[in-house]
Amino acid sequence: MGNYGVKIAKTSYGYTEGDKHLIFNSKYPLLKIKHHGTGTLTLSSGAGSKTIVTHSLNYKPMFYVWINYLDINSGTEIEKLRMCSWRDYYGVGVWSWYYAYATTTTIELDVYSAYFSPGNEVLDYIYVVYYDPIS
Repeated sequence: MGNYGVKIAKTSYGYTEGDKHLIFNSKYPLLKIKHHGTGTLTLSSGAGSKTIVTHSLNYKPMFYVWINYLDINSGTEIEKLRMCSWRDYYGVGVWSWYYAYATTTTIELDVYSAYFSPGNEVLDYIYVVYYDPIS
């Protein structure tokens, strides 16, 4: 096999000085993106769930979801695009739940907070679904 492809070296090194000095080398496999996008989730009385994307992979793929994080006391946005999944505990028995998970056909998003007002809050999210083309 010939020496071809894309190589990007660290500062002060050449691409011919060995793989340990590279920050990227296209000869190594990379994650392939199957789906990516943005959306919104509307919470009604502090809860919401949504199918983010339907895929046809027939296995649970690697994925990431980032969502706006709201303060559990006020419902105001305090952090943009925090990675799911986590639970935020505040005091005794008061918590928020931001949870994303994969099935063999979908990526799902569930959000619940005990402290959201009865109104509707809209959360922005970004997602990326990866696949293994060999599978």
